[in-house]
Parts: sequence; structure tokens; C-alpha cells
Amino acid sequence: MSIRKNVKITNKTILNGVKRGEIKMEKDIKKVITILIIGVIIILLLTFHFLDNKKEESIKDYIDNESILAYTIDGEVAKEKPTKELGYIVNKIVCDNGSDVMWDNDNWEVELTDVKGKDRCMVDFTKDESRDGYRVTVTSNIPNVLESTSYATTENGTVIIYSTSTIESVSGCNGIVEGNKVIVRNVTENQTCNITFNKITLADTIKEAYPSNGERTDFSSVYETTALHTATDYNASGSFSGTSYYFTGNPNNWVSFAGKKWRIIRINGNGSVRLLYAGSGGEDGYIDGTTYKYNTSYRHPSYVGWKYTYNANSISVSTDRGNGTKSNAYSKVESWYNSNIASSYSNYIDGNAIYCNDRNIGSGSYSTSFNYAAYTRLYTNKTPTYECSNAADIFNNFGLMTADEVSYAGGLYGNDNESAYYYLNAIGRSSTGGNWWWTMSPSYFVSGGYAFVFAVDGSSIPGRLNANRVDINGVVRPVISLKSSVLVTGGSGTGSDPYTLTI
Repeated sequence: MSIRKNVKITNKTILNGVKRGEIKMEKDIKKVITILIIGVIIILLLTFHFLDNKKEESIKDYIDNESILAYTIDGEVAKEKPTKELGYIVNKIVCDNGSDVMWDNDNWEVELTDVKGKDRCMVDFTKDESRDGYRVTVTSNIPNVLESTSYATTENGTVIIYSTSTIESVSGCNGIVEGNKVIVRNVTENQTCNITFNKITLADTIKEAYPSNGERTDFSSVYETTALHTATDYNASGSFSGTSYYFTGNPNNWVSFAGKKWRIIRINGNGSVRLLYAGSGGEDGYIDGTTYKYNTSYRHPSYVGWKYTYNANSISVSTDRGNGTKSNAYSKVESWYNSNIASSYSNYIDGNAIYCNDRNIGSGSYSTSFNYAAYTRLYTNKTPTYECSNAADIFNNFGLMTADEVSYAGGLYGNDNESAYYYLNAIGRSSTGGNWWWTMSPSYFVSGGYAFVFAVDGSSIPGRLNANRVDINGVVRPVISLKSSVLVTGGSGTGSDPYTLTI
């Protein structure tokens, strides 16, 4: 038999149950609301943080969205951004929400100054630089130290001009100097900022324009790459005198000095700068407009000497190095140097620079047929050097380019190189036309009495390092070295705008 327990359920009981259920539900709702409020606050804080970070990001992050940047050309709507290669520049930028945006015309990119959210900006391009706009053009007294020379911005926008050198002052615009930059605020019209930098030496200007490409170890082929390389330099005693920086290829290494143009061969180990004569920058890159024999006689080894002593009764390397007689080439360069350099510009010249007429023997017997050391280095071993190990072979004030310097610059014995600066003039042709020109490096002596010196060919065999008998007519290109203290006052180093100098 089952027994049931009778339970009496009253209205009060039901009501109490309902109240307890309502209280529990009310607590649950409050808990949910609290959680939702906290969640919303967290989302808002993260959103504000995200937007604040976005404000700090470059506007470049938005460029891919076509709704952010639109384009016009001379005020007419364009379907896409024109390219810099077509000759366009940005003239001004107009933004819907008042963003401050800057365009770098040289590097062809947009930069953030102050972005107001996800704004929409209209970028106006033009080829007409006379049009009114919000453009800032930059000039300076030192070349290759500005990140850009042309900017555009929004009305009342800001342009920031960056440089790699210390700025002394700015004029011509409402810019202010802050360290290595100029800030131009509230741009309302086209203007030009003229920036003056603390003057720097020619050597430092070269190294700033062409960061070092380091040492080369292979000289077995023609080298055409435009670069600045390093090599060990030596003093008159044959000891290390510093690092030399030398050019290869066809760089912007033009200098205006003493009323003529020159090409920079290298920075010597002591910081002075070695120059190769280039005339007006055309095909007249040699002195006097005529040809000269290196020496008037050729039947003795002594005649390879920049200066020498001749003894008809003997062949002795020590006697031949006596330097009592000037070679014909030496006399011509000396006369030109005294008239054009020493008379007015001697204070620019590094009188301690070394010009090497290396008469060491590379192979063979000095009394019959033999090769000089430069021939063995450059033809056989292909290992140029700046060392000049015998004091009798060292000359000062002026000289000619050496065959080793031609090799460092990219030349190779018996091979053309029409891409080398030592061959090219300002318009990409031969600096000496069809004429070949002398170096001051002895090459070899042939039994029977034939003395040869290295030379560089003209347009008929472009830029080839060769050897010619000393009594044949070639042209002469002087080489000088400017003191390490010489300063650059202007120019960009191109053939049409060479570096200008002061001291």
C-alpha cells in the first residue's frame, strides 16, 4: 500500500515563490546590464586607442583605398594618378575634413602631417610650374644633402624639409630651422626656401654624394659600375698614409677650377683631392690644343722618365733615375701649370701629393728587353697599387694620371672602356676626341732600343689602356691635387653644373 503525503498549497505560498523568482530575475538582469556596460566601455576605449594610433600612422596606410585620395590634373578630374615620369608635379592638395597632408614631388609619395580621421583628399597635378598652388621649392648652397627639393601641401598646411647636413639658415620663405630640417607652416601660396648649409670640404661632399662601395679585389675585367671604392694609400716613405677613395664608372665628379673643368680621380690618403684635366668639358680635355711626344728620343730606357738622367755609355736603372733632365711631357705640363695654376691658384694645391713615375723592373733584364713593374702588375697580375716604393720616382705639384689609377677606375690593358669617366666628356663622348693621351707610367723596353709608356686611347679605340713609344705624338692631360681644406660653394658635380670651390 502506498502512502501519499498531503501537501497544502496556499495562495501565500504561491505568492512568496513568485516574489522570490522575481527578485532572482531582477538580480540576473542587473548582472547582464552591468556586463554589457563594462563591455561597451572596453570597446569604446579600444576604439579610441585604435583611432588615436591611426592618427599617428602615415597616411600612406590609407592610399590603397580609392575613396581616400582622388586626383585632378590642372583642375580636371583624372581617373588615376599620373606618373612622375610624364613630367607632372603635385601643385596642391584639398581635403574634405581639413587634414594637413604633404606631397614629396622628388620621391613621389604622400606624407602625413595631421590626418583628421579617414579624410578624403583631392590631389591636383600639373606640368605648369607657374600655376598658383601650395607648393614649396627648395634650393641650397650644397648639393645632394636634401631629401627633396619640391613639396606640395594643403592650404595652410605644413611642409617639412629634411637634410643630411647641418643647416645654417633659411631665407625666402617663412620656414624655421629645427636641427637638420626646415619647417614651413601655414602655406598659402607657392614659395621658395633658400637653405644655407655650413660649408663642407670637397672630400666630404664626394663621400656624402657617393657612400663607399668598399674595396675591390678583382681587376681582371673592365669595370663599368659607377661607384666610390676604397684602397690603401701610401706616403713618400712607402708607409700607410690613409684610405684613398676612388671613382669608377661615370659619376657626377666634375669640378670647376682655375677656369677649366676637371674630373675627380680620387681622394688621396691625406684627404686632398686628385683631379684630371677636362678642358671646357667637350673634346678639348688636353692642354694647348695640340699633341706632344712624351720624349723626343726613344732608344734608351731612361726616356720613360718623367724626369731622368741619360748616359749614352751605360744602361743603369740607378743612373737613369737621376732626374737631371725634364721629359718633353714634363716640360709642357710645367709650363702650362706655371701659367694657369701657380700664378693664381697655388694656395689651393697640395704640394705633398705623390705623382708616381714607377721605374721598378717587373720582369726581364734591364740591359735588353724587360717589362716595368706597372706592366707586370696590370697585364700579368692585374693588381694595381698606389704605392710608389722608390723616392726617385716620386714627383710633386703636378703629374699625369698613372696606369694604376686607370686600372682602379675600371680600365683593363688591351680592352676598351667607353663608360669610364676618364674617357667621357660632359655629353658622353671622348674628352680628347680621336686623340690618345699619355699616362706617366713606364710600360716596357724592347731590345734594339724602343721605350714605351702607358697611354689611353681616344674615340677610335674608346678608353683602351695601351702602350705607345715615347716619341709618338699624343695629347697631355695634367693631374693636380687640391688641399683637403678646399670647400664646396655650389654645383651638383654634373658636367653642366660642376662643383665650385673656395678655400
